[in-house]
Amino acid sequence: MAARRTILADNGSLNPEATLGLRRLAAALAARLGRQVDPVSVLHSDKVDPSLLGGAPASTFETYARRARAEGADTVEVFPLFIGPSLAITEFLPERAAACGIALDVRPPLAAAGREEALCAILEDNLRATGWSNGAGTVLLCDHGSPIPAVTAVREDLAARLRRRLGLAESELIGCAMERREGPRYAFNEPMLADAIRSARGNAVVLMLFLLPGRHAGPGGDVAGICADNAPAGLSWKLSPLLGEHPGLVDLHLLG
Repeated sequence: MAARRTILADNGSLNPEATLGLRRLAAALAARLGRQVDPVSVLHSDKVDPSLLGGAPASTFETYARRARAEGADTVEVFPLFIGPSLAITEFLPERAAACGIALDVRPPLAAAGREEALCAILEDNLRATGWSNGAGTVLLCDHGSPIPAVTAVREDLAARLRRRLGLAESELIGCAMERREGPRYAFNEPMLADAIRSARGNAVVLMLFLLPGRHAGPGGDVAGICADNAPAGLSWKLSPLLGEHPGLVDLHLLG
């Protein structure tokens, strides 16, 4: 077996569609790189019934790393299916890799320097796929919410770039978070989606800064529920496609 393994890593989900989506993206990245890329989740996905995954159980990182080390691998190259510098890739994976006795080579996340405009192009495609056009209504660029200011800064940078790209005012395209931790320490995530959609106008679109379906972003998930519960009467709103549905997403890993 190869001494160096390559994986595409997501956070993980109990939704089987997330694992199936990760596998599809890993296969697409493998085709572009010309070598094997294994789909591996940080956590959670190994709890999904394999019968819902074509009979093949999902892989999570620590189990994968221990098996790779036992088979003679000395390094795991990680292509993160993360938009910004999440703790999952800056702290958790390095800690688990060290515990498994294997080296880690973590590539930049999707919105790393030099990739921002390419990611904005994908977001614009997903926005326009909803039928939105300039002046149609408020755009809410929504991420999960993070305890890390640098992750929220990525969202706000993308929002600013999209405003310039589309010629929109700050009131027409708003960055927001699905949720945040309690307390003033995490106020940098504001505004919350629940508040932002209350002030939305026209045919609003929640532009999803989410990668794969799951409890939050899947059909009937938390984002849709928040919108349904908080949208003012008469407001028309819809969710954009997820980033993982765009055929150009994995190409971001080839930039920079």
